[in-house]
Amino acid sequence: MRKKMLAGFVAGVLMAGAGFGMLSGQAQAAEMAAQNGRPDKPPVMRGHQSGERHVKMNPDEAAKHLNKTFGVSEDEVKAAFNEKRDFRDIGQAAMLAKISGKSFKDVLAMKTKDKRWPEITKELGIKPEQIRAQMNELSAERIAQRGNIDKDQALSLLNKGYRPMDVSVAAKLAKLSNKDIQTVLDMKKINNRWGDVAEQLGVDRSALRPNMEKGKFPGHGPQGGPPDGGEMPEEK
Repeated sequence: MRKKMLAGFVAGVLMAGAGFGMLSGQAQAAEMAAQNGRPDKPPVMRGHQSGERHVKMNPDEAAKHLNKTFGVSEDEVKAAFNEKRDFRDIGQAAMLAKISGKSFKDVLAMKTKDKRWPEITKELGIKPEQIRAQMNELSAERIAQRGNIDKDQALSLLNKGYRPMDVSVAAKLAKLSNKDIQTVLDMKKINNRWGDVAEQLGVDRSALRPNMEKGKFPGHGPQGGPPDGGEMPEEK
């Protein structure tokens, strides 16, 4: 499940830079799929809103975004697009290059038809906790951009194991209700939804949009708090 979340997350980073705004959507959907007993059925994005495997993107914008996010060379990213490399592979390579200290070009070259990213990750000596730390860093930055919480506080909560969606929604509700964000997070239980928490706080449910689609408040998985142990399992 974590491998599928990572793939979706990195693809989202790349797509967000091209104007699709998909940073955490796939990761959240993959997590929800796993919670609902379907970890073998990761969400497939299609078209403009869901992103097929070969999405038409603006290489210049994607290159600028990956340069800003992971420090990779814009020219090398553009070259990868020109070589018709899959955008998910480009995003994965950019992220793993930053974590490992290797060049983007060298990491991308490791991805072949017969070699998958989990194998490459092990070959690079990258640990699951390093990937989780990078994901949390990117999520915290994205959450902070909404203006309801600063990056350091968001990152602290993510490092404790709270999910990006929960931190984002709790931050918004905390601001609207003048409550402490930890108090709001503690109100999210296994048997309620964020819409229910909003009502408890005297906040209209509609205020949660665009965090969530109307009528689709999460509440099918564990409560907003950290999972037991709060650590990313080793990839199999």
